[in-house]
Amino acid sequence: MGFVFTMRTEGSEESPAQGARSHASARGLHPAAAAESPGSVRDVHPAAPVEATGSEPYMARLSRIRTALLDAPYSLCSSKAELITEYFRGHCPLPGLTRVLAPIHFKGLSRALYDNLRHGTPQSKWQIQLSNGLQSLYRELEGWSATRPLIVDYAHALAYVLERQELIIYDDELIVGNLSSQRIGAPIHPDLGGILLLAELEDLDRREVNPIRISAGQRRRLEEEVFPFWFTRSILARAPLFATDPQLQNTLMAGRRFILTQFAGISHVTPDYQSIIEKGFSGMLAEIRDAKRELHERRSRNGAGSNGPNGAGFDGTRSNGAGYSSAGGEQEGFYEAAEITLRAGIAFAERWSDRCRLEAGRCKDPHRARELLELAEIFRRVPAGPAETFHEALQSLFTAHVIVHQESFQHGVSFGRIDQYLYPYYRRDLEAGKITPGRAIELLGCFLGKAAEQLPLFNTMATEYFSGLSSASGLTLGGTDSEGRDASNELSLLLLRAYDHMRLRQPNLHLRVHPDSSAELLDLAYETLKKGGGMPAFFNDEAIVPALEKLGASHEHACDYAVVGCVEWGIARRSFPAAGAAFLSLPAVLDDILHPPKGAGASYRSMEEIAVAFEKALQYMVQEAVDGNDSIEKAHAAFRPTPFLSTIVDGCITKGRDVTAGGALYNSSGMQGVGLADVADSLTAIEQLVFEEKRLSLSELMNAVDDDFRAGPGQEKLRVRLAVKVPKYGQQSGRAEYWAARIARMYCATVRPHGNPRGGPYAPGFWTMTTHVGFGARLGALPSGRHAGRPLCDGISPANGADRFGPTASLMSAVAASGDHVANGAALNEKLDPLYLQGEAGNRLMDGLTRGYFSAGGMQVQYNIIDPTVLIDAKAHPERHRDLVVRISGYSAYFNDLTEAMKDDIIARSLHGAPGGPACMDVRPADSLHATLDVSTQVDHNADDESGSAVSVSEQAYPSADDKSGRTVDVSGQVDHNADDESDGAVENSRR
Repeated sequence: MGFVFTMRTEGSEESPAQGARSHASARGLHPAAAAESPGSVRDVHPAAPVEATGSEPYMARLSRIRTALLDAPYSLCSSKAELITEYFRGHCPLPGLTRVLAPIHFKGLSRALYDNLRHGTPQSKWQIQLSNGLQSLYRELEGWSATRPLIVDYAHALAYVLERQELIIYDDELIVGNLSSQRIGAPIHPDLGGILLLAELEDLDRREVNPIRISAGQRRRLEEEVFPFWFTRSILARAPLFATDPQLQNTLMAGRRFILTQFAGISHVTPDYQSIIEKGFSGMLAEIRDAKRELHERRSRNGAGSNGPNGAGFDGTRSNGAGYSSAGGEQEGFYEAAEITLRAGIAFAERWSDRCRLEAGRCKDPHRARELLELAEIFRRVPAGPAETFHEALQSLFTAHVIVHQESFQHGVSFGRIDQYLYPYYRRDLEAGKITPGRAIELLGCFLGKAAEQLPLFNTMATEYFSGLSSASGLTLGGTDSEGRDASNELSLLLLRAYDHMRLRQPNLHLRVHPDSSAELLDLAYETLKKGGGMPAFFNDEAIVPALEKLGASHEHACDYAVVGCVEWGIARRSFPAAGAAFLSLPAVLDDILHPPKGAGASYRSMEEIAVAFEKALQYMVQEAVDGNDSIEKAHAAFRPTPFLSTIVDGCITKGRDVTAGGALYNSSGMQGVGLADVADSLTAIEQLVFEEKRLSLSELMNAVDDDFRAGPGQEKLRVRLAVKVPKYGQQSGRAEYWAARIARMYCATVRPHGNPRGGPYAPGFWTMTTHVGFGARLGALPSGRHAGRPLCDGISPANGADRFGPTASLMSAVAASGDHVANGAALNEKLDPLYLQGEAGNRLMDGLTRGYFSAGGMQVQYNIIDPTVLIDAKAHPERHRDLVVRISGYSAYFNDLTEAMKDDIIARSLHGAPGGPACMDVRPADSLHATLDVSTQVDHNADDESGSAVSVSEQAYPSADDKSGRTVDVSGQVDHNADDESDGAVENSRR
C-alpha cells in the first residue's frame, strides 16, 4: 500500500485503500491580530477577564469548523485495521497448521457469534471447550514460531501504519492530524475485540441506533481478510485461556450482573504529553539510551539473568516469545520497541511537514498558504524536538495523541492538566508579542475540534451500556499545586472560552475546585454551564486528594491528579489506571439474595441478616468480576503490548516494561458499582414496611415485586406508598442515606483488597456511563417500587423523581456516599431549571450549591441545565436539535445519539419528579469563598393509608458512617409527606 495524501473538503469520504481525494480550495482568512492587547498575566491567579471577539472574520473560523463537524456523517474507519493486518500477514504469518484449521474454526465461530449477538443464544459447553482448545493450540504454534518478542513486532506494525496512514488537511484547520480516516470516524480494532461487530457489519449503516456508514469494500475486507486473520490472536480470543470461569463468554453476554470492558482495550489513561512537549521524541530517545546503558552496567555487575517478573508470564508459564521471555529479554525487547516507535513518530511528523508544504504550493489563497507553510515549519521542529511556541506545543500534543490512537483503543485517552503544562508557552509568546488572547482562543478551538473527530464503535448490546458515542477524552482545569496554592491561570479561562465557541460533545471539561479557587474562573464556568451541555463538571480537591493518597499515591502526585475520561480521578502522566475495567450491578446482588432457592428470602428476620447476606453475595460477584478482568489483563500483557504509549507513562522506561505488564509507576483497575440509590431505597422500604410498620411480610412484598406491582389495585397502592411515603435517597431523610453510606463503604471495602496482574489495586468507584440502562433492562422490579426493566440510578444520583426536595437535599444525601474510600471517581448528576439561574443571582446560587456541597465532603458534581420541554421536542423532532448536548454520566453527548431508553431517562431526570418543576431553593448568597448551604429540613407528611387510617411517619436520625479521619456527616432530618398518591401529593419544603 503506497503513500496517500489528501487535502479534503467537507463531505468527501471513504477509506485510504480507495485512492486519493480531490483537493479542496482553501478557506479561512487569518488577518493580523495586532490590534488586540495582550493583557496582563499573573503567576498564579488569572488575569482580568478576557473578552474574546466573536466578530468576523477572526472567530468565524471556529464557527465554520464547528458546522463542518456537525455536518459530517458518522463513518467506519477500517484504515488501521487493514494496515495492521497487512503488516502482520506479511511479517508474522500464521503457522501452517493454523492456516489449515483456522478457516473451519472461523466459520463455526462466526455462526455462534451471530446467534449469540443477534438472538441471545448462549454458546454450548462443548462449543466453548472446543474453541478454547483450538485457541490454545494456535497460541502454542505461534509461540514456537516466533523469532523475536511480540512487542517489537507491534512496534514495527505501528511504524508501518504511520508510514502509510492517509494525511488529511481539512479547511480552516490550524492544528492538523487525523484520529481516523474519516472526519467523524469510528475505528475498528480487530486485534482487540472488534470481531464482536462481525454479526452487524451487514446492516451497520442501517441499524436503528447510531448507524455508521460502511462501504461494500470495507465490509468485504473485514469479513474476508481482517477478521479471519485476527480471530486466532486477538484479545477476545486469548483472554478466555486465562479465565477461571469456563463460561465467561456467556456470563458477559448475559449482561445482567456485571460487564467487563477491556476486551475492547485497556485504555482510560492520561499519557505524559507534557514530556513530549518539553523534551521531544529526541529527548525521550536519549532517556531510553541512558536506561539501556544502566541496564547493561547492572547486568555486568550482577551477572546475566532475567529482570522480568519471575521470568515468566503472569500465569506463571513461559510466554514462548509472545511478549517477554524467561531469558531476560523483557527489557531489551521493550527498549528496542520503544525506540522504533519514537523514530516512527519523528518520521510521521516529517511526512506531515512535507504534506503541508505541498498543499501550500497548491493553495490559491495566500493567507491559507502562509498558514500551511507555518504548519510545515512547525512539523520540522516538533514533536522531534522540544516545543518553543504555544502553537508548536499544541501541535506536538495533538500529534502524539494521534499516534497513541493508531496504537491503542481510543476510549478515555485524556489530556490531563492542559492549562498547567501549556501555560508557560502561552505566557512566553504573550510577553514576546507573538500571540494575543484571541489568537490563543482560536488555536485552542481548533484543538478542541480535532479532539472531537473520533467515535467509539459499539455493537448493539454495548450501545445500551455506553450510549452517546463518546470517546470520553477529557481535559482538566484549575486545582492546586503540591503546596495547596491555586494553580489556575489565564489559560484556564481561555480554554473555557474556546469551548464556549465550539460546544461539541467532547472532549470532556473537568474543573478542579478548592476553597481558594479563582472566583472569576468559577463565575465563567457557571456562565458556560448555563448555556447547556453539562460542561465543565466540578471536582473537590479537598476530598479527592486524600482518596488518592489512601489508594497509594504520594501527596505530591495526588495533588497533581487529573480526571481520566468521565469522572475517574487518577494520577496524571504516572499511572496506567484502566479506570473503566468493570461495572457491577448492585441491585442484581440484592435481587439474588431476595430470590434464593426454595423461598429462603422470606426467612430473613432482620435487616442485619439481609445486610450480611448482601455482603456475602457481593463478595462472590466481585471475585467473579476480578477473575474475569484479570484474565483480560493477562492477555493484554502477553499478547497486545503498546510500546509507544509506554514511553509516555512514567515508570516504564525506568523499569523497561510495557504498561500492560505493570511498567507504570501506579497501576490500578477501576471497578464501578452501579445502582447504589436503588439498593438504598429498596433496603429502606423493606426496613420500614416489613420490620418496623409490619404492614406486610417480606414474602408478600416480594410477591408484589415479582408481579411488577401490576396484579391488581392493592399492589398499585403498595407501589404508590413505596414511591411517596417511604423516604428515598436524595431527600436527606436519614434512613436511605444511612443505607447508601453503608452499602457504598461495603462495596469499596470488598473491591479494594483485590490486586490486578499489573501489581496494582482494584479501585472502587460509582459512575455508570449508561450501564444503568443496560443493567436495568435485564432486571425485574425492586422493593423500592421501581418497575421491571426501568433504568437504574446513575452514579451516586438519586432515583429519577426522588430529588423532589430540591438540590440541597440531594447534594447533602450524596455526601453520605462519599469519602476517601471512593478511589475511582463518582458521578453526581444535578438537574437545575434554567429559570432559577438567570443573571448574577443564578451564579451566586450555583456557587453556594457547589461550595457548600464540597465543604461538607462532596467529591464531584455536574449540572444539567436545560428546559425539559426542549428535550421532549428534541425526541419528537430530532432534526431541529442536531447540536443539543446533554450530560450523561461523567460525559456529554448529542441527545440525538442516545438510545430511546436513554433519551427517556434524561427527560425523566430533568422533570425532578414534580409537575411544577424543582422544589423551591433557598440558598444564601455566597459572599465569601466559604459559602455554605442551608440544608436543614423539616417536612410534614399527613397521608391516609389504604385503610383510611392516618399514617404518622417520624424518622429517627440515622448516622452516616464515619470515615477513618473521624469526620461524620450529619444527614439526619425530620420529614412530613402529604400524599395520597403520586399525582396529587403535595410536598412542603421549608428551610430553617
